[in-house]
Parts: sequence; C-alpha cells; structure tokens
Amino acid sequence: MYNSILVINCGSTTIKFQLVDTKREAALVKGSVDRIGRPDCTAKVAYLYKDEPSAACALQNAGHREALEWVFNALPEELKPAAVGHRVVHGGSFFDRAVQIDEGVLEKIGACSPLAPLHNPIQLEGIRASLALHPEIPQFASFDTAFHQNKPELNSIVPLPQDLCAAYGYRKFGFHGESHRYVSRRAAQLLSRDIRDLRLITCHLGGGSSITAVHGGVAVDTSATYGTFTGLPMGSRSGDIDAGIILDLIMEKGKSAQEVYDILYRRSGLLGLSGISADMAELERLEAEGHQGAHLAREYYTYSLIKYIGAFAALMQGLDGLVFTAGIGEHDAALRERVCSKLAWIGLRLDAERNRKAQGETIISAGDSAVVALVIPTNEELAIALEVQELLGAT
Repeated sequence: MYNSILVINCGSTTIKFQLVDTKREAALVKGSVDRIGRPDCTAKVAYLYKDEPSAACALQNAGHREALEWVFNALPEELKPAAVGHRVVHGGSFFDRAVQIDEGVLEKIGACSPLAPLHNPIQLEGIRASLALHPEIPQFASFDTAFHQNKPELNSIVPLPQDLCAAYGYRKFGFHGESHRYVSRRAAQLLSRDIRDLRLITCHLGGGSSITAVHGGVAVDTSATYGTFTGLPMGSRSGDIDAGIILDLIMEKGKSAQEVYDILYRRSGLLGLSGISADMAELERLEAEGHQGAHLAREYYTYSLIKYIGAFAALMQGLDGLVFTAGIGEHDAALRERVCSKLAWIGLRLDAERNRKAQGETIISAGDSAVVALVIPTNEELAIALEVQELLGAT
C-alpha cells in the first residue's frame, strides 16, 4: 500500500510533477508537460513503481488547465494521491511553512506576484486549475521563501527608512528554500552529525541560483533576497548590481520601468555577460573552444560564488560543510574545482579525482580537509511531499 502525495511545479511553459511515496521516500510516477501553449506541446510520464515503459503523447496547443487534466489522468487509478502539494516561489512575510490552500491563501499568493513576476502568477493559475479539476483532494502550497523566514532580524532588514519598510513590506526574503532545507539535512545525515551543531553553506546553482548560510539548521542569510534577480548572476537575471545603475537607466537614460525590468530579468546574467547563451553547460563548451564571452561569464559566476561563500563563512565564524546542488552544482565539476581552489584559506582541500567522478550524493573534498565539500542532488519534490504529509497528519 502506497502513501502518495502528488507534487506539482508549474512554470510558464512547463509543468513538472512527481507522485511521491512518503513512506518509502521515493517517486512512484514522474513526468512533465513541455512547451505549453504551443503546437508542439508534448507530455511524458514514467511509472517508476512497476516495470512499464515510459509513455508520451502530443497535447497540441494545450493550456495549463488541459495539461493538468492530462497529469491527473496519467496517474494510475490505484495510486490516487492523498493530497497535492504545489510549489510556490514567493510567500512574502505571510508564510513560514506549507499551508492548506483556501481563498485567503490564494489572495496572499497573488499579493506576492510583483515580488516573483516570472513565477507566482503562473503558479497561481496552475493551483486554481488543479482545484477546479479535483476539489475533493486536499491541496497545499509549499513556499520557496518559507525556510528563510526565521533569519535573525539583523539579516532580514534592509537599510531604508523603517516606516517605508513597514508600509510596503520591504525585507530580505530568500528562495530555493525547499532545496536548501533538503540538502542541508542530507548533509548532516551523510556526515553523521547533528545539524544543530553544523555550519553549512548550501549552493543551489541552476537556471536560478542562490547560496544560503545554514547555522544549526536555520537559514541565517542568503544571497537572493527581495527580488528573484538578486545575488548571484543567473541564466538571464543580473544578480547584484548597484541600484544607482537602475536609477540612471530610468532617470538619465529615459528607460521605462518595463524596459529596466526586461534588462534585469531577461537580458542580463550569464546571457548578458557572454553575449551568446544563458545555459552554463553550453558556456562551458564554448569556453573550451576559446569564446571570450563564455569565459567571462563563467569567471564572473565563480567570482560571485567565492565572494558569498567567504562572506557567509565569516558570518558563521567558520564553516563545516559546503554543499553543491541543482543542475550546475551537481554536474559542472570544472566550476566546482574553480571555486574550491580559492577556499584553502578556510581549510577546504578538494580531491580532484573525487570531484571529477562525482555522481549522486558524494564527498568531493580530501580526507584531511577541515571543511567537507559535498555534491548532493536536490530533491525538492520529496521535501514538499514530506512537508505535506506532516500537515495531513496534523489535520
């Protein structure tokens, strides 16, 4: 008998889903619908709990509701989910944990849409469609920002007039919370240490990237704060820049707010630095071929990583473990070597062969390294499913 939770992650053109058995902590079914709204929209599903081939089909011009209807219909009858968990990027100051969805929750997700304009609106659309299709199934929202809600006050405030902050809700939030929470707990388990005794830095490096300082199991600071373009440079998002540049673009260069938004979110980061691509794997290949823009993008990304790791190690007065996760963190051995080679001053010594051969959960630092470096594949779906299961038990 399975105890299954369906986890849904809606993007603008893709829906990813997993049906997770929370007792065995394993995916039973996983799949995606890609290129939503386009003539070449396709859906695929893999049934991991039995020996059955993956299935795929065309969903020409399907919208999110039609795509979600296909997702629910693709689930075997014997595996009807006990609940649905929806990933939501921004919960503002409203949520420090997952919650069961009602109209009040939907309103608050909508209120946070200006803070995550690439994510919240489409995730809200997906949630409403899912509720309409299956109102009989309990549905929950899990927020990327929730893990970061308990930062110390000093690490949460912004140095603006405090009456302004109070009026408009300005503060430091944080993102990729489920990933940071999951890999920090897995790191403690792999090291056979109590997480309450550990100082960890978790690096979620993908199309969206953020670094978090986790001290005693609590996220005490993070690189991505108020908007989803801050911190590290990302695929097409700028990362940290001087606010004076934004003011200059608007006040002196005559750019509209929408034009500046497009620059910061869609034309900057790795794409802007390289002038050719937002994809780190492609940039790695191009750099090897001598492309100077690709080299600049990878060098700046590495520089930003090292800067944040150093700052967070100082904040926690030392470091016990450094974790790499997500697409870039798990697969780019050359980037990991670039970063770790600059961290000998905090006692980290990389094992080059371990790093080069790293697959799955593994330690990549040398045996005598004072700081342990690890690669841990993230599993946000499992983290969300377990969180939802815990809430189900409480209801």
